[in-house]
Amino acid sequence: MRHRLPVRQQCQFVSASACSGIRLCWLVVGEATVSMSPLVAVGRCPFLTDPWLVSLCILLSFVVLNEAAPASSLITSLPGFNGTFPSKHYSGYVTIDGDPPKNLFYYLVVSERNPSKDPVVLWLNGGPGCSSFDGFVYEHGPFNFEEGKPKGSLPKLHLNPYSWSKVSNIIYLDSPAGVGFSYSKNTTYYETGDLQTASDTHNFLLKWYRQFPEFLKNPFYIAGESYAGVYVPTLASEVVKGIQSRAKPIINFKGYMIGNGVTDENFDGNALVPFAHGMGLISEDIYKDVEATCKGNYYNPSSDSCIKNLNRVDQIRI
Repeated sequence: MRHRLPVRQQCQFVSASACSGIRLCWLVVGEATVSMSPLVAVGRCPFLTDPWLVSLCILLSFVVLNEAAPASSLITSLPGFNGTFPSKHYSGYVTIDGDPPKNLFYYLVVSERNPSKDPVVLWLNGGPGCSSFDGFVYEHGPFNFEEGKPKGSLPKLHLNPYSWSKVSNIIYLDSPAGVGFSYSKNTTYYETGDLQTASDTHNFLLKWYRQFPEFLKNPFYIAGESYAGVYVPTLASEVVKGIQSRAKPIINFKGYMIGNGVTDENFDGNALVPFAHGMGLISEDIYKDVEATCKGNYYNPSSDSCIKNLNRVDQIRI
């Protein structure tokens, strides 16, 4: 007589926040546990001898290992665009723990080339207070926007041949809470600082990767412009600390990129005059005069002669 091992299902509800959670279920076959949840590791089924149970184990393992982006976040159309997207788009919120929580909005454009190998790029616009949809709409997003005609009608969207999604999986994130579509029911959270923003964005990344585990092996980069000259390195520091402390999941962090980045007022302010000279916007004579009287201190001038020469620079109109 053939012997069948006893099979039973066990489930547990794990709360993810005050209003949501996930139901984890698994099979217990004899003394072996076969995972049915994407959050539980799949066993090798060492005690299974029945062909039906072996087949079931293989099937469940395939389902778990291929658990990927949430289908409910998939975007298949946008107003003003006719046609099929060249790659998958996802959008939604990731909730950062708090009382009440913060809800950070993202828009993911999957790479058109090789999503499983191409880098993941987190894009942050600056401000502070600018939505990263600035980058999506005006800079390197998947579409070019043609102004609506007649005035007041929806703009038409055309595919952008220079989109960064040609070679990368790019996340456009509205950060911190209160910017763009990101929000919290406690608006006092909108008064924040750079270190808190970095911490929140790092927590966003950890939770985002749990929703999109298929990208964990891809190289990860942080990129941004303007005030992201502050956002990017502070976030990079948080990510590195998380890797060193073995915060899960481990992010495959490779580097960061900053364009026209803010550093601090003195450094940036004192760079304006040499920049104007280097770009040929002011004459050699004006530059020599302002350099001699200000001695490199252009941001907080300390003498009347320096201020007078800076006024000559300010009169230049591009």
